[in-house]
Amino acid sequence: MPGLTLAEPDYITLALELAVREVAGWPQILDEQQGRIQNPDRKVQFEFVRPALSADLAVRDAFFARLADVRNRRRETWVLQAVGYLHHPLRAPASEKYITPSLELLTEIQRTGDIFFPKRWTDATLGGHQSASAARRVTDFLEKLPENYQERLRRIILSSSDDLIRLRRVRER
Repeated sequence: MPGLTLAEPDYITLALELAVREVAGWPQILDEQQGRIQNPDRKVQFEFVRPALSADLAVRDAFFARLADVRNRRRETWVLQAVGYLHHPLRAPASEKYITPSLELLTEIQRTGDIFFPKRWTDATLGGHQSASAARRVTDFLEKLPENYQERLRRIILSSSDDLIRLRRVRER
């Protein structure tokens, strides 16, 4: 568009969004964008997020497994961006299996991360899901919580899953 100026972050976002949609030539788009990034922090962030966009489920599984290690969650904004792509609506059916392990990590995430990280983590995890089976995973997790589970975390899960659970109830009517 004439007069539309895009900055480096805009080009990065466009490349990531094209990749998650698997448009024709998306791997090459990511390669080209990675080579064009001038800012060293953005380049490292791009490299961190990139496995979450892979069409190969095994690559995404390995990336998710690495998030269990606190050292791989140090850059919380990067983690949230990647988790958002893992659970993108286009990937939701394949990423449902990450819901329960993600919720199981909440206690550690609260202990090791920023005060707002558990809520953001849960929002990024559940935000792309709309299926009854995803809602069932959340309700099953909540039903199995021990009595001494932190009330704050339980409320975070309830808040983040509210739309998902309401949608399930509407669809069941």
